[in-house]
Amino acid sequence: MTLDNDELLEELRRRLKSGELDPLDVQSRLLDDFAINQGPEAPFDNRVAGADVTASRTTLLSLTRLLYIVGALLIGLGIVYFMSQLWSDLSATLRILITLGTGLVFTLAGSLFLILNPDRELGSAFHAVGGLLVPGGALVTLDELFTNVSSTGPVATTLGLVFLFYAVLVFYHRRVVVSFFALATGTCFIYLLSDALLASAGAAYYAYLTMIFGISYMLLAYVSAGSWNHQLMPLLYLAGSAGFFGAAYSRLNSTQLMELLFPFLAFGGLAVAVALLKSRIVLVTSTIAIIGYIVHLTRQYFADSIGWPVALIFLGFIVMGLGYLSINLNRRYLS
Repeated sequence: MTLDNDELLEELRRRLKSGELDPLDVQSRLLDDFAINQGPEAPFDNRVAGADVTASRTTLLSLTRLLYIVGALLIGLGIVYFMSQLWSDLSATLRILITLGTGLVFTLAGSLFLILNPDRELGSAFHAVGGLLVPGGALVTLDELFTNVSSTGPVATTLGLVFLFYAVLVFYHRRVVVSFFALATGTCFIYLLSDALLASAGAAYYAYLTMIFGISYMLLAYVSAGSWNHQLMPLLYLAGSAGFFGAAYSRLNSTQLMELLFPFLAFGGLAVAVALLKSRIVLVTSTIAIIGYIVHLTRQYFADSIGWPVALIFLGFIVMGLGYLSINLNRRYLS
């Protein structure tokens, strides 16, 4: 089925409003295609003017976005500081209204701004302030309504409800800011639920749970490429890879199996970062994991022997070689 111009423009407007398409990405691609179609014989001034317009608009939008972020942080800090000064003098109702109530008001305002002006970042800024207040406000509400809570079960339930709230917002708005708070509250909910249901779970359980979260974060970042959630990819890759390798490293002294598997995991992360994920962040964290494993081996087997200085020299050359390898992989496959 072929769409006429009006239908095509209406479909483009609908996708921009729903967040399926990024306005900046559409604009840059249209300008690039225009420049290509003009060919090398096109007037140089026109191409330069188009590039200048794109650069100026991008700079302006980046500055506006930065001001929104700074403003949202200042508002959130101001509200928190105000509450800390008057907290002991407030009644339970006022505490709930100032924390949870204010957070919900900012969240509602953010949703209205996203609906009325989906191409602007003001709604995301209001959602950022709401996201800083709603989880804490929900816990304040729990504490004020149920003063005798002594287990993590009710806390986990409260954060689970907050997670569902943000999951609905993610489904409706498809914005990075609500996706971030959904991930944060969902992760906290799983850890607290584990503590409530598995009170006897030890460090090993939480280490493997963190590894699972790390893999999940990196998979989510991978499938987010080119989608509305792509701006969250660097954070997901960083949190996922650091959590995975950090949790695995914490088990080196506790189990021989992990000591045997860790180098395969680290070098596997290096290969996956280059061949599949195309992520410099995962490349760097994998390299750090390999260095950490080598340090662990030298400390364990050479620390109390005369070969320790030799092992340090050898380790220095290995680290330099890994750095060279990492830079080469980055230049050849990721740049």
